[in-house]
Amino acid sequence: MAAEGACKIPIGLAAALLDTGVSPADVLATARLPSRLLDIPGRYMPPADYFALWRAIRSVSGDAGIGLRLATAVKPELTEPLFLAILSAADVAGALAVVSRFKRLLEPQDLIIRADHTGQVVVSYEWTQAEDAPPQVLVDAELAFLVEVSRRGTRCPDLSPRELSLRTPVLEEGAGHAAFFRCPIRLAAGQNAVVFTADDTRRPFLTHNPQLLNALIPHLQANTPSNSASVLARVRSVIAERVRGQRPTAPAVARELAMSTRAMQRVLNDHGTTFRRLLDEVRNEHARGYLASTSFSDGEVSFLLGFDDPNSFYRAFRSWNGMSPSEFRKHSSAGA
Repeated sequence: MAAEGACKIPIGLAAALLDTGVSPADVLATARLPSRLLDIPGRYMPPADYFALWRAIRSVSGDAGIGLRLATAVKPELTEPLFLAILSAADVAGALAVVSRFKRLLEPQDLIIRADHTGQVVVSYEWTQAEDAPPQVLVDAELAFLVEVSRRGTRCPDLSPRELSLRTPVLEEGAGHAAFFRCPIRLAAGQNAVVFTADDTRRPFLTHNPQLLNALIPHLQANTPSNSASVLARVRSVIAERVRGQRPTAPAVARELAMSTRAMQRVLNDHGTTFRRLLDEVRNEHARGYLASTSFSDGEVSFLLGFDDPNSFYRAFRSWNGMSPSEFRKHSSAGA
């Protein structure tokens, strides 16, 4: 379980550093952090140490654009909860919402998404639990990541924001922001943000392949029903496809099945169940699979199952199984 207000080191950061010619050992030594910090994927650390890590990355690399380069070098590890949810998104807007929700629930950061007076979508990046402002290299990496996953997901390498806003009054020479973002840049702005057109946020994600994602975790594949002639099985299947990083709603599932919400609910009632009951069953199956076969924290499992906060997940899991998530992990390990 991550400590409240802690930052998760991106899985794949050490490999990305090596790919860009930066020594992880030199970075950790410069930041005065433990030499084996990056050996365990997904470690959490206080914001002050996390900022020190990124300042050291900038110092050791000697590259003003290292944040942008790392955003393109980090591979989307499918064992990373955030990437599992991003790759399940239907479009750019869905992917941005996933990242926003992940940061709100599990990290001391906020990704605020709003429409401006022209209808464009403004995505601003804020730190809520840090005494100091984040280093520019980290701001660069975070905003570039949003653009990079949008380009990869849509397979549209030319997708670019309408504008990049940065609080910094000046950019280092050779940082490469203009070449990467390919849009006007506003410095000394009141926020760190990227602005997308509404049309761009509706671009579909071609990585939207729930069947592939289910196959990544055998337990989930075994417990996710396949489509069949049964409406009940089809409802369960659609719920399973949509439950990563969001809470599926009855109207959304009904639309996927080309049914009205009322008609779907009537069929479920005829089978002696309800949408809420099916949702709980699928969530519980996936929760048990994640807890038994991954090292995801309870908070990350909560995020993947669409809960509003880890406490809600904890209460629900106990009501479903008569034990806490940590107790279930122990039983699963003992039985392995």
